[in-house]
Amino acid sequence: MALRCGRILAVGPSEALLNLRGPHTSVQSLRGAAMIPGFVDAHLHLLSGGLDLFRLELRGIRSPEDLVQRVADRARLTPPGEWILGGGWDENAWGGPMPHRSWLDRVTPHHPVFLLRTDLHAGLVNSEALRRTGITESTPEPELGAIDREPATREPTGILRERALEIVARTLPPPSAEDRDAALQAAARHALAHGVTQVHDMGALQSADESWASLEGLRSLEREGRLPLRVYAQVPLDERHRLARMIADEGHGGERLRWGGVKGFVDGSLGASTAWLREPYRHHPAHAGGPITDLEELRSGILEAAALGLQPINHAIGDRAVDWLLGVYAELHQPTPGPHLRPRVEHAQHLSPEALDALQSAPVYLSMQPAHMVDDGPWIEERIGPERMKGAYPFRTLLDRGASVAFGSDWTVAPLDPRVAIEAAITRRDRAGGHLGTHEAIRLDDALRAHTRGGALAGPWGRSTGTLEEGKWADLAILEPSPFTGEPGEGLRESEVAMTFTAGALVWSRPEATVEPGVRDEND
Repeated sequence: MALRCGRILAVGPSEALLNLRGPHTSVQSLRGAAMIPGFVDAHLHLLSGGLDLFRLELRGIRSPEDLVQRVADRARLTPPGEWILGGGWDENAWGGPMPHRSWLDRVTPHHPVFLLRTDLHAGLVNSEALRRTGITESTPEPELGAIDREPATREPTGILRERALEIVARTLPPPSAEDRDAALQAAARHALAHGVTQVHDMGALQSADESWASLEGLRSLEREGRLPLRVYAQVPLDERHRLARMIADEGHGGERLRWGGVKGFVDGSLGASTAWLREPYRHHPAHAGGPITDLEELRSGILEAAALGLQPINHAIGDRAVDWLLGVYAELHQPTPGPHLRPRVEHAQHLSPEALDALQSAPVYLSMQPAHMVDDGPWIEERIGPERMKGAYPFRTLLDRGASVAFGSDWTVAPLDPRVAIEAAITRRDRAGGHLGTHEAIRLDDALRAHTRGGALAGPWGRSTGTLEEGKWADLAILEPSPFTGEPGEGLRESEVAMTFTAGALVWSRPEATVEPGVRDEND
């Protein structure tokens, strides 16, 4: 491959390309490593992910005692009165029960604590955090949210769900501009270390201000030449008019940072039992989840956003939520808008047979995260039963029917490591060693395509990134050793990112990589 001015000049046999060398051309030998397009992560939360790199990490804990110990260790390092923030816990890892504020109270009497569940749809707070936020036994239940309570006294247990999380979010001190920029840069480096050269940032977790602050921080980095990867930044659907005015005044951005999508929510998550299902949950026969947003407001917002030339991007996990969303997308005016403005379904974890049929011809992108299978696998049958499991993460069926699939991580819900997602899609293996619907497994080349070309097409750089073709930006990842050896998925597990390039520039390299670094001449 020959590169020039950040783009791919030619691809072909070495003897045909060597005559393109100039006197200062850098020549790099891969020595058996593999070169692929830079990974595209089509769904993550960049600012919150970067902040979490500095916060308390609870992913992977296997007991309540471990959770409490990690909080106690952080409390010893945190000045009294300051918030302890973190997340990643999953009660399924220790077989239940849900954590309780009393677990934290005995080790954090002088610190407010807020710990998000791994899916970000529930959180745990201690008594000091409840005091600061004013949540008591008499606090009314928030609309489209829930405060778990003791049956006898109605005192909060410390578990907050969906919109109840916003009560805490409004109390938290916002990160300073310096902390925000440091978090965004740390997140960018973290992505590049995993070969990710383009991300679709879903922005806010709890507030619209968070999305705008993230976008402003990204704009500052881009203006200063300190943004080393491509970012497609979203704001909440409710902010569509503000975004439309910004685009009218300034356009959609440039080659490193673009905006133009708006994010909404239909339902919650399967892990928190708030995903909206056609039939009740198996473990909760009177409950089928439900929308976490006013559906009429959401529908009108989606239609209005599309009319404003914005890309509708909406979270839908349960089969009924996906059915509803596809029905709204079918109302969008024809002809279909340009490819990068096609509406998107985020997650689409559980699909009905009717949805699978509709997606065969629908001009819709499915933004999916295979790594969620790794966490969901051990308990998914308990939630929805064996019959509905057949429609869970149906990658093979979707690809066979020609659906447009883009892979991502949903970082920080799952690791920002494409290898985890790709291995899950190929092997269907969960963290307990079981397998989830192996008939829906896909090949390595299909998984790589969904995590490169598929993601690029779902965003604004579909014509200029995502494949190794002449004229496209030289966004590259070098994997060492090559993943195209051994059993499917197994070779990828052993493969590590040796180098990452954005627009032909080396932006990350592993110190022990054996690939020859070459010599770079900025004037060539």
